[in-house]
Amino acid sequence: MERVVIGNAELWHGDCREVLPHVSADACVTDPPYGIGYVHSGGGIGVGDRRNHGVPIHGDDQPFDPEQLLRFPTVLMFGADHFRSRLPDGGTFIAWDKSCGIGPADSFADAEFAWTNLKLKRNVIRFLWKGVACEKAGEDGGRRWHPTTKPQGVMGWCLQQMPQARTICDPYMGSGSTGCAALALGRRFVGIEIDRRYFDVACERIDAASRQTALFEAAA
Repeated sequence: MERVVIGNAELWHGDCREVLPHVSADACVTDPPYGIGYVHSGGGIGVGDRRNHGVPIHGDDQPFDPEQLLRFPTVLMFGADHFRSRLPDGGTFIAWDKSCGIGPADSFADAEFAWTNLKLKRNVIRFLWKGVACEKAGEDGGRRWHPTTKPQGVMGWCLQQMPQARTICDPYMGSGSTGCAALALGRRFVGIEIDRRYFDVACERIDAASRQTALFEAAA
């Protein structure tokens, strides 16, 4: 295991099953492997300007068990429709509408679903992520850092639903979008990523986000 501290972020390179006993947080907000063997085949610029077509997601070849993550006071997990039978009763399903009625009719899903143990009145996130005019172009110039990159705008919306959570943990950090969103909202962040490629990318992105946050606070 390797631990890196960047501003208000604590980043771990390792298996979250081994790291989680060493960390604490108010909320777990994550996009775990769903156990569906997903391999992205679409467009977007990949890590280091290389397309990451055909890159499998670590751990996605096995059914996902959310039990270890349910110990957090607040939990929000994307892809929960794929492991609904292993979640407790209650909570709220959230739909992320990626097409917003104007995205292209392509081979990708128009929506993704998350589950949270919070009871929310609003349970739809409308954030256009398909087509040339989508919000993707405004985040890192449309760069795709990870096969299943989540928008910072979507993750920020999720975090705003849990204002009491001051420290956010993402055990499947990927390229660090949740961490960037957490820092932008003034939260502390703990991220864990097993894949060295994405861990290094997350460190770079979160370092940039931390510097930007510090500049904003200094100017305020």
